[in-house]
Amino acid sequence: MLTTVLLVVAVGWAVWEWRRRTPTTGAGASAERHARALRTPLVRLADTLGVQTRAGRRAGNFEAAAVSEARVGALLEQLTAEGFSVLHDRWLRGKNVDHIVIGPFGDVTVGDTKWWSARRGALTVRAGRLLHGRQDVTDWLDGLHWEAREVSRLLGGVRVRKVVFMYGGARLLGPDGSTVGELVVDGVRIVPADQAPAVLRRTATIPGQRTRAELTTLAEHALPAHTGR
Repeated sequence: MLTTVLLVVAVGWAVWEWRRRTPTTGAGASAERHARALRTPLVRLADTLGVQTRAGRRAGNFEAAAVSEARVGALLEQLTAEGFSVLHDRWLRGKNVDHIVIGPFGDVTVGDTKWWSARRGALTVRAGRLLHGRQDVTDWLDGLHWEAREVSRLLGGVRVRKVVFMYGGARLLGPDGSTVGELVVDGVRIVPADQAPAVLRRTATIPGQRTRAELTTLAEHALPAHTGR
């Protein structure tokens, strides 16, 4: 009898918790919505009972992504007081762009937050390939290349920088095996997340570039916030 009562209470709590959340916007919002969608009442019940499920594991990955994106977003927001425009989680042809930063001189950066765990080893560049420990993760940058091309097109062909903001604690190693502050592979800069503001402060006037205000208006119109609705 007690077991049945506890089960009913657990199911009721899982359903209430699942229904009470509403769509959010901002850095990490898309990942949080994916996690919420995966954690259905049955998955939440399994979590409560200590039963691991594939959906639960995937939800955990999305939750980690949401947290890391939100933290990077908070760091980037510091730049707004210095004349930068910062947009997060923007909708682009069925995908989301983690971060778009437009500098005071009109330079545009498309940023992608990635979680690379220190447990799997350091990040290195060998023969033009990006390795995480022994795993080749170069293809993980394909999405960022596509996003940058599309953002450039939508903003009238402007030059776009590509930056990966890295969470997870993996070290960045240079060719001699020493720790470095950033890596560059195929035009993508990879930097620790806590260095994001410092990296983006290195701006310069780009001849013929549109103003920050013009580019921000274009970006807000062409790349709406990803609300999930």
